[in-house]
Amino acid sequence: MLALVALLLCAPPARQILDLRQGTLTYAVVHKLHEVRGTSKDVEGRALALPDGTVKVQVRAKVASFDSGNSNRDVNMREVTHEAGHPYTEVRGTLSGVTLPLKGPREAVLHGTVELNGEKRTRDVPVKLKPEDGGVRATFSFPISLEGFKLERPQLLLVKVDDRAVISGDLLFAAAK
Repeated sequence: MLALVALLLCAPPARQILDLRQGTLTYAVVHKLHEVRGTSKDVEGRALALPDGTVKVQVRAKVASFDSGNSNRDVNMREVTHEAGHPYTEVRGTLSGVTLPLKGPREAVLHGTVELNGEKRTRDVPVKLKPEDGGVRATFSFPISLEGFKLERPQLLLVKVDDRAVISGDLLFAAAK
């Protein structure tokens, strides 16, 4: 009996599934005259934490769910990203060395893939993690090239937006129910 208890105590922790409870994804593009930010609160995601400290993450949002505060601009964004054929934008990847539950704030790098407009690009994304409400809050921000995702850059007054866009997120994961 003591041998069984010792074996159970020494066994590695089981894998843990985390669901995205709340979050936002935001894009920002710059035009010479102004900055445009579009945000989606309709974000889906899941993470799988393995006993070896590896965490596999997948987060996505419907392209149509991003709101910039200007409906004409949002329609244009959906056209440029070919939303009808590619309704989601997605980030998926792997973090290493993350043991749950977190004991305090820490930084990690997500080695991942970003998908937008049907194009996939590998990307290392710096992520700030902190324990919150029995789960993990993850925040991140990284630049992308619009032309790198084969997006036609929108223009205003014959001037295109900058090729550089910034994607940021604020996500709260908690144990799956």
